Amino acid sequence: MNSEKEIIALKEEQRMALASNAMECLHQNLCDAGCSKEQIKLCMELSDKGDRSRMLFILKEHRKELLDTIHAHQKALDSLDYLMFQTEYKEGNKR
Repeated sequence: MNSEKEIIALKEEQRMALASNAMECLHQNLCDAGCSKEQIKLCMELSDKGDRSRMLFILKEHRKELLDTIHAHQKALDSLDYLMFQTEYKEGNKR
């Protein structure tokens, strides 16, 4: 039978394992989101300190940057589609 100290130590180990897994998941999620090394480091530190409001601010700023990139690529795609359309239209009129 386990003593109370052994049970408490086991629960602490489980909490540490869960915390470690949570930090690993957070790190992987930040990497998957395309965060820079600096953003990852800062978010990990803020998470460890429990400063969620500053971490959320950083994540929102990164989201804005990603969205701006998407919009820029969408504009480039639209321009390319228009160029292809014009080229195909002119090619069709030659026949």
